[in-house]
Amino acid sequence: MAKIKELFKDKYNIVFFIILLIAILSRILFLEQFPAGIDQDEAGMMYDAYCMAEYGTDRYLNENPVYLINFGGGQSVMYAAIASLLIRIFGLSVFVIRLPAVIFSIITIILAYLLAKKYIGKKFALVLAFLITICPWHIMQSRWGLDCNLLASFIMISLYTLLNAKKDWHYIVSGIFWGLTLYTYALSYIILPVFFIALCMYLLYVKKITVKQIIITIMPIFILAIPLILLQIVNYFDKGTMKLGFITIPQLYRYRISEIGFSNIWDNLNISNEGNFFQALFLSSGGQSNVLQEFGTVYYVLIPFVIFGFGLVIRETIQSLRKKEFNLKTVFLIQFITISLCTLLFKELQTYKLNPLFIMLLVFASESIMWMYDRRKMLGYFIIIAVSILFIIFEIFYFKNINDKTGIGFNSDFIPLVKHLDNEYPDKEIYVYTDALQEYIYLLLAKQMSPFEFNNTMTMVQLVTDEVNVVKVGRYNFLHYELSTDYVYVIEKDVEFRKENIDKIQNELEEKGFKFEQYNNFLIYTYQE
Repeated sequence: MAKIKELFKDKYNIVFFIILLIAILSRILFLEQFPAGIDQDEAGMMYDAYCMAEYGTDRYLNENPVYLINFGGGQSVMYAAIASLLIRIFGLSVFVIRLPAVIFSIITIILAYLLAKKYIGKKFALVLAFLITICPWHIMQSRWGLDCNLLASFIMISLYTLLNAKKDWHYIVSGIFWGLTLYTYALSYIILPVFFIALCMYLLYVKKITVKQIIITIMPIFILAIPLILLQIVNYFDKGTMKLGFITIPQLYRYRISEIGFSNIWDNLNISNEGNFFQALFLSSGGQSNVLQEFGTVYYVLIPFVIFGFGLVIRETIQSLRKKEFNLKTVFLIQFITISLCTLLFKELQTYKLNPLFIMLLVFASESIMWMYDRRKMLGYFIIIAVSILFIIFEIFYFKNINDKTGIGFNSDFIPLVKHLDNEYPDKEIYVYTDALQEYIYLLLAKQMSPFEFNNTMTMVQLVTDEVNVVKVGRYNFLHYELSTDYVYVIEKDVEFRKENIDKIQNELEEKGFKFEQYNNFLIYTYQE
């Protein structure tokens, strides 16, 4: 109790706890309803997490997989592993699946504040924590379950443990977190080694770390990386799924190594190309479930502050390097530069692929604001008030509009539809035609089907593009069409993605004498003599 009272004697701590409360509320309130529905990749991770929690396998019966197959191209396992632990405690729900994103976003804010407070100053730390709290990108990535949404958080944890390490076992713990970060998102296989090597070179230069301590840190990283190295060997050389003790190294249906290459650099730097680096960094790329175009990743008004702060940090870095003094801002600058260079290698950049960069943008913006505050306090206060007003506007806009902007990727109708069909037509073969992507995954969630039943009753087809589609699970059929008066046909109204095919099927059904009843946004066709 005395320690708690001591904490609240510091006015900076009081302000930080207020910021933290705002952060928690803006991320956890109405978490199931906004965004509404479940994104197909979120649903895939959700079902795999359920299978891992209840059966110890992924949906394809891979025991303790180091990587998820998902819909064929793979998905990192860390988010699902954490979600599976929560499912065991609280059960399966959208709230529980999104909770890891909320928890780790809050951890990021806390650790960013503590690092900045220790190595830069209390005022800078408050500004940085506040900007992360109100940042559109950070709020939105905290409110749905996507594997890559843990990458920025785990990098922050890894940095915090490394920069605060003193004893040998501290470096072992830090190495464990650096190694675990590799399991948050596949792009970390390139990003993390480059950043870590550059960081260690810098820390050696300023004598904040020794060669021995680096070796101690690397050892757990290497051990944890072994299964992922084997994953690349298995998939690159087409070796087939491998068992390694109690874990599984899966063979993917589609190995996406071709998405990385030096040929992508020019396309990503060319500002005339859709999805170029600068668009993905500041505007929005890859759909409005990641960032709302009306506000940008870190608010458009902050872009000049980011650019100016970037210059200030470079200047300060040069000065500190000459003196061989440790500077946390230099660490963030190294992170920004190394990861930016790595992301230029990636094909079809989208905002979520740049997740480890946005906190660095907020560091640069914080530097600008503090520079102005040190010269004219009122100007600094004015900027904080202005972005606070923007935050309020963003929150109102988000809760009012996000469910109209997420598109067909977020499906909110199919799970209740399955429950209705099971009640009304328990013995009929059912054919489903909707705009939803990967409809079958919502069927599995609706039924909470075991992965054993799924594998025993499903039919999968592999396309020329190496993508796979599940076209049948039990009595439910997807993506193909057979006409019989004994079957039930479900057609979604107001479709865009598959409109031509669905219109054709609908006309054929009505010509054969099928009648429909409406359920929510679906037409359910049955034959009536």
